[in-house]
Amino acid sequence: MRRWTRDDIAMEILQLYASGGELNYSSMAETQPSLLRAATRHFGSWRSAVEYAGLSYDQIRKYRSWTRARIIARIIELHQQNADLSWRNVSEKVDPQLAAAATKPRGFGSWQAAIEAAGLDYDAIRRYRRWDEARIVAGLRELAAQGVRLNSKEAQASYITLFAAAVRHFERWDRALEAAGLNARSIRMRAPFQRRRTHRRSLVELFERRQRARRCSK
Repeated sequence: MRRWTRDDIAMEILQLYASGGELNYSSMAETQPSLLRAATRHFGSWRSAVEYAGLSYDQIRKYRSWTRARIIARIIELHQQNADLSWRNVSEKVDPQLAAAATKPRGFGSWQAAIEAAGLDYDAIRRYRRWDEARIVAGLRELAAQGVRLNSKEAQASYITLFAAAVRHFERWDRALEAAGLNARSIRMRAPFQRRRTHRRSLVELFERRQRARRCSK
């Protein structure tokens, strides 16, 4: 039988936390009963043991409230914040508890399944972490050479992965455009001007069709 010390218990708790393990009381009773008993014996309560290890017990308790709906909501929230949702980044930096909950059998079983349940393209998420400033600039220049509209609205609609990476690296879309040697102000103004011109052309064509129809009816 293992002889636990207070520091042994704290170290074990920290190792479980670092690996993404669930540390709420019910999960510990199911998966680590000997550690839970030792912690209660040495500290009087599981909460005291967790706090002795330097962790927030209130945060640990929230772990048990992870549901599929909450996992999806959190993934979407991070996506809207332009976070890098690659597995390594989320599990190590952004939200280890989310990553652990999502990959549990009662979650989605895998990070890919969780990402797809949130309506996101997993292949695009996997590529997300490879974006650097040089690749972003190259991508913008290539699109500009193709005549693609690069105003913010169009970019978010058609090139969300590039847009999100650009904002993450350059803080603003305009700065990314300028880094690529493009005129951000001109690009912003061009889209509404083109829409007005297209709308005017449509009205002219409609007027001309009506005029022809009137002449033919006479």
